[in-house]
Amino acid sequence: MNLKHLLLVALLALSWNIHAHEDEADKLHQHDVTIKLQWQHQFQFAGIYVAKEKGFYQQAGLNVDIQAGFTRPYDEVESSDVEFGISGTGIVAEYLKGRPFVALGATFQNSPYVWLVKADSGIYSASDFIGKTLTRQFYADDLTSIFLKQNIDTSKIQFVLPSEKNLDNLIDGHVDGLTAYISNEPFLMAQRQEPYRTISPQDYDIQFYSDILFTSQQYLEQNPTTVEAFRQATYKGWRYAAEHPDEIVDLILQKYNSQQKSRAHLKFEAKKLLELSLYPTVDFGHMTTHRWQQIADIYRQLGHYDEVGNLDDFLYKNQTANTTQPIWLITTLGIISFIALLSYLLKRHHNAKLTAQIRQQTESMKQELLERKALEAKARHESLRLQTLLDNTIDSVITINQSGIIENYNNASVQLFGYQPDEVIGKNITMLMPASYRDQHKLGMARFLSTEETRTIGKPVEVEALHKSGNTFPIELTLSDFKWEQKYLFTGIARDISQQKAEQESLLKAKYEAERANNAKSEFLSSMSHELRTPLNGILGFSQLLLSDTAHTLNEKQRHNINQIIHSGKHLLSLINDVLELSEIESGRIKTSDDHVPIASVFEECQPLLQALAKQQNINIDFQDGTDAVVLADFTKLKQVFITLVSNAIKYNKTGGKVLVSASVQTHNSSLKLTITDTGKGISKDRQAQVFTAFERLGQERHVEGAGIGLSVSKRLIEAMGGQIDFASTEGQGTSFWIELPLSNDAINHIDNIKKADGEQEVPLSQRKTDTEVALPSKQILYIEDNPANIKLIEVFLNRFKHVSLETCETAEAGLEIVNQRKPDLILMDINLPGISGIEAAQKLRDTPEFADIPLIALTAAAPEENSHAAQGLFTAYITKPVDFTLLARTLQPYL
Repeated sequence: MNLKHLLLVALLALSWNIHAHEDEADKLHQHDVTIKLQWQHQFQFAGIYVAKEKGFYQQAGLNVDIQAGFTRPYDEVESSDVEFGISGTGIVAEYLKGRPFVALGATFQNSPYVWLVKADSGIYSASDFIGKTLTRQFYADDLTSIFLKQNIDTSKIQFVLPSEKNLDNLIDGHVDGLTAYISNEPFLMAQRQEPYRTISPQDYDIQFYSDILFTSQQYLEQNPTTVEAFRQATYKGWRYAAEHPDEIVDLILQKYNSQQKSRAHLKFEAKKLLELSLYPTVDFGHMTTHRWQQIADIYRQLGHYDEVGNLDDFLYKNQTANTTQPIWLITTLGIISFIALLSYLLKRHHNAKLTAQIRQQTESMKQELLERKALEAKARHESLRLQTLLDNTIDSVITINQSGIIENYNNASVQLFGYQPDEVIGKNITMLMPASYRDQHKLGMARFLSTEETRTIGKPVEVEALHKSGNTFPIELTLSDFKWEQKYLFTGIARDISQQKAEQESLLKAKYEAERANNAKSEFLSSMSHELRTPLNGILGFSQLLLSDTAHTLNEKQRHNINQIIHSGKHLLSLINDVLELSEIESGRIKTSDDHVPIASVFEECQPLLQALAKQQNINIDFQDGTDAVVLADFTKLKQVFITLVSNAIKYNKTGGKVLVSASVQTHNSSLKLTITDTGKGISKDRQAQVFTAFERLGQERHVEGAGIGLSVSKRLIEAMGGQIDFASTEGQGTSFWIELPLSNDAINHIDNIKKADGEQEVPLSQRKTDTEVALPSKQILYIEDNPANIKLIEVFLNRFKHVSLETCETAEAGLEIVNQRKPDLILMDINLPGISGIEAAQKLRDTPEFADIPLIALTAAAPEENSHAAQGLFTAYITKPVDFTLLARTLQPYL
C-alpha cells in the first residue's frame, strides 16, 4: 500500500467520525427558551439579535424568544418565567444574598457607566465633585465605589435623583455631573455641540464586568446541554456582530429599533461598546474567579452583606463535556495513530534529504548565533554608554511606561528625590508626587492613551515633587513621549527650582516694598502740593491786587519787587507741577491717548507763546515750512514736550542766537522726526550722560532758571507715546534735540498718495476729465463726529476740494436739526455717538421721505460685521477707521 492509499483510508475514517458526531448533534430536540433583557432594544444586545437572525440558535436546537425590559430580570429568572437574563455585576450581590443564580459569561470586560461633566466645568476627578451637585443611579455601583476607594466624604456632595431633563439640567448648570451610559448621553451632548468630559471607573483601576448572561441553578441542573448550546450560540452571535458592526446596525434599524435611534447613534454605540468588550484580545463570555472575588468584596465594602462567601456555584462550568468525551476520544486516538504512521513513512522516505537540510540549517544557525551574540554585545555596550550618559547629566531623567511604572532612574534623580534606583524602579511614578497631584496624573495619562491629546507634553511646567523625607519642593518638569513595540513610554526631565522660586519671591517682595514706598512718596507729594498751593494762591493773588490797586499807586521800585514776587511764585508753581507730573510718571499712573495729530497744528498752537519768550531773550526762531504729516500721539502731551524743548533751546542759547525747528518724514520706519536746533554753548561730553536725569541742571544752576525736570518728563512722555527722543551736542556750537513719533496709518500725508492714485498728475478733481477747468457746483457736506482730532482730519482732507463746504457737529440730535434747517448734499456720520447712535439717526433719515435720498456714508471704528444686521440698507457706504483716504476719495467722487 503506497502513501496515497494510506492518506485516502485515513481521511475516510476521519470523515466517518465527524458524521457520526454530527448525527449525534442532530438528535437534539428544538427547545423553546426566552431571554429577558435589562433594557430596551439597542446595540447593547446585538449578539443576541445576530444569534437569532443568523440561525445560530436554530442550529443549536433552540427556538429563542427575546423580551425587552427596563430592570434586571432577577425575579423572572428565579421564578422560571424566563430561562435566561442579562444583568450588571450586581448579580453577584444577589447571589451572595441567597438567590440561586449562575453567571454564564460577561459580554463586556469593562463597565459602560461614567460620570458626564461639561468640558468647562473644572471637574477632572472624583474629588472635584466635593461641593457640587451630582445625579446618582442606584445601579451604577462601580461609580459609587470610586468614592470609597478615594476616601471621599460623600456627605459633602449633593446627590439628586435623575430626571427626564438630565442633559438640559447639566447644560443649564442645574447639576454639575450626570451618571451616564458611555454609548448614549455623550452622543447626545455631541449632537447638541456641547463639549464634555467623562470620568470612568477604569481611570481608578476599578474593573467591573457588564452585561452578564445568567440563568438559575435549577434550570442549569435540569438542562445542562440547552444552557451550553444557548451560551455558545449567543457568544458566536457577538463575535459576528463585532466583526460586522455596520451590517448589524442595519439589522437593528430594520427589526429592533423600538427606541427610534438614528444610524449615527447606533454606530456610536457600536464603537463605544465594542471597545469595552476588548474583543478579539479577550473572547466574549470570559470571566475569572479572582476578578469576581474583587467585585464581590467591593459590594461588601458598600454594605450589601457582611462577608464574601464561596463563589464556586456562582460561576458557570460546562457540565456537558463528559457526555461527549468517548466520541471525541476515539476520534482523537484515530488522528494520533494516523499522524504517527504518516510521520514514520515520511521519516523513512525523506530521511536523507532532511538530514542534509538539518546539517545546512545547523551551520546557518551557528553563523546567525555568532552574529546575534556580536549584536547583543554591541547593544549592551550602547545601553551602558547611554546609562552612563544619563547618569552624568545634571538634571533628573526618569522613564516610565504607559502604566506609570518607573523603568529608568539616573543618578541626578537620586540627588533630587532621595531614593536609590532599587527603591523606585518597578514602582509607580506617583510615589514621587504629593497626594494632590496623583488623581490629575492618572486622569491625564488615561486621557492621553485614549485620545493622544495632552496639555503638558513637550513644554516645561512647574509642579510640586515629593522627596523621600516627605517634604515637597518645586521642580520644572519637561515631558516627552515615544512608542516602543506599540506601547508608549514617557521621559521626564526635572530640575529643582527652589532657589529660583525663593529669588522670585524675594524680588516680588522687594518690588512690593518699592511700589509701596513710591506710592507713599506720591501721596506725600500730592499732600504737599495742596499745602504749597494754598499759600501760593495768597502770595500771587495779593501781589496782583497790589499791582492793580489804583488808589495806592506803587513806585517803580515797588512794582519791580512785586513783579519779582509774582515771577518767583509762578516759577515755584511750575516746579510743583513738574515734580507732581514726574511722580505720576514714575508711579505708572500717567495715561496717554492715541490721537491723530497734524504736526502743523502743534506748531500753530505753540508758536505765539514761544515767539514771545524768544523775543524777551533776543532769540530768533525759524519754523521751517514743515510737512502736512499726521502722527499718532497725545496732542496735549506732545505740545508739552515741544514747548519744553524749544524753551530750553531759547534759555540755553546766547544773546542774538537762533533756534531752528524742522520736521521730516522718515520713510524707513514710517515715523516723523521733529528737530529743534540751537546755537548755544552746547553740552560738555562729561555731562551728556546726565541730560535726561531728573533735577540735573548740567552746571547752569546760577545762570538759567529751572528745576531740571523738563527733559526727564519729556523723555518718559515720548516713550509712553511709542516714540523716541535723543540729542547731539557740540561744545561751543550748539545742541540739537529730536523726537521721532509713529505716523498715523490714516495720516493726512497720505493725501499725496490719493492724488497720485487718481491720476499720473496731481490735478484738481474738476480737471480730471479734461484739461479745461470746469466750474463745479458747490456742495454742502455735514460731518457728525464727537472726536475733535477726527474732525480736524476730515477738515484738512476736504480743504483740497474748493467747491465743498463742511459743517460739523458732535451729536446725532444736532445733526438731525441741521438737516431739517438746510438739507446737505452728503452726510458723513460716526456710529458710536453720545445720545442716539449713528444707526438710529440714519434710520430716522431713511424713514423721512424728504431726506431719504441723501447719500449717507458711515465713518466708524466699528467693524461692519458688528453692525451688519442693524446697518443693513441704511448707509450708502461703510468705511472703517483708521480711514483709508484713497478709499474715501473714491467713495466721495460720484457725489462731488
